[in-house]
Amino acid sequence: MKFIINESGVLEKAEFADEAGIVIPDGVRNIGDGEFCAPVTLKAAIIPDGVTGIGDGAFAGSDWMVGAEIPDSVEYIGNKAFYDCYSLEYVSMRDGVTSIGADAFADCNQLANVELPKSLTSIGDRAFAWCESLGCITIPNNVESIGDRAFYGCGAGFVIRAPVGSYAERYAIENNIMFE
Repeated sequence: MKFIINESGVLEKAEFADEAGIVIPDGVRNIGDGEFCAPVTLKAAIIPDGVTGIGDGAFAGSDWMVGAEIPDSVEYIGNKAFYDCYSLEYVSMRDGVTSIGADAFADCNQLANVELPKSLTSIGDRAFAWCESLGCITIPNNVESIGDRAFYGCGAGFVIRAPVGSYAERYAIENNIMFE
């Protein structure tokens, strides 16, 4: 496996053969746009502490990826970062992530478990759209913005869990989504 990291700490290129998982090296501060887009065999990626952002389309189309653990150093998840990862079942985000981009997890059909951090303030348009296995999501009180159709096409009986009086409650009511 070979990585090319620029002087700003952006992972610009990863060359790898038929590998099931990757360990992103220390020193990477940002995962570049489309960096791991559509590697058919990628099942897991270990994102080290110190990475501050996951670029647009970084892991899009990684059909065999089953899980993503995002460390507390990551501040944002770009547009379509995990788009179309059909086998993605769970995502765990630590405190630090403040924004999730448009379509970031859209079309992740097997996504059933998402842990959103208390630091989160913004969820982009269609961020979790067409996540057919997602039955509920707990949205922290700090969220001030949820984009259009953020949960469109989620599982039957999809529920938003959030504090009463929160922006997430208002969003659920306005979009005819069940709320607890």
